[in-house]
Amino acid sequence: MGVYSNIQIKKALDDGHIVCRPFSPKHISHASLDVTLGANYYRTERAGDNTIYNPFDESDVQRYFGKPQTALPHKEWCDINGVKLLKNIPPKHPIIPLKPGERILAHTHEFFGIKPPGAYEIKARSSWGRNGVAVCFDAGWVDPGYINRLTLEIYNLNHKEIVLLPVGERIAQAIFLETGQVEGNYGQGRNSGFSGKYQSGTDLDTLIKNWTPDQMLPKAYKDKRILPKGIAGLKGD
Repeated sequence: MGVYSNIQIKKALDDGHIVCRPFSPKHISHASLDVTLGANYYRTERAGDNTIYNPFDESDVQRYFGKPQTALPHKEWCDINGVKLLKNIPPKHPIIPLKPGERILAHTHEFFGIKPPGAYEIKARSSWGRNGVAVCFDAGWVDPGYINRLTLEIYNLNHKEIVLLPVGERIAQAIFLETGQVEGNYGQGRNSGFSGKYQSGTDLDTLIKNWTPDQMLPKAYKDKRILPKGIAGLKGD
């Protein structure tokens, strides 16, 4: 399994095998494609909550995450919180504030992905990792044919510092990988043998037109709970 080089990424974009809209040639690195932060997000574990979260119940998922929020202009956030403007962030630039230890669901601005064959991994850019911000905390693998805005599990690993995330910031990088021939396509959903929980269809214009922030929310409730098959000769299970 090889990693796409910048030459291969450019060719795959020209051929339509890798999709990215909007696309900036400046975002191609030596062996990755930078993607930027979008404007919508969900907070988690709101103050005052003290209950059990059931990720297998759609209504409880909605309770847990609440309503989607939108980035505020930098100056507006500073005025609300009684702090001075931060250097090198324009006053009108929208930002997403991350409290110490806070985790949010956010998304890329770009609709992107790779058609089969091929898959990709998403990683934080090193500057954000050094600043204590995990961009894709644990779910960084993306299947062949998943082309959409990518949901990011962003986590402020700092214990005492608030971090402001500017919308449009190059926050993550996609590393594209070669695979063998793939049967089916994630975008074709469950009928093609894939889970298909987070994308329905393969037409990019339709995906863009129909995108809404709630598509970031987890959908484990669409799966069934099934016990694993027994293992012959194993004692104690």
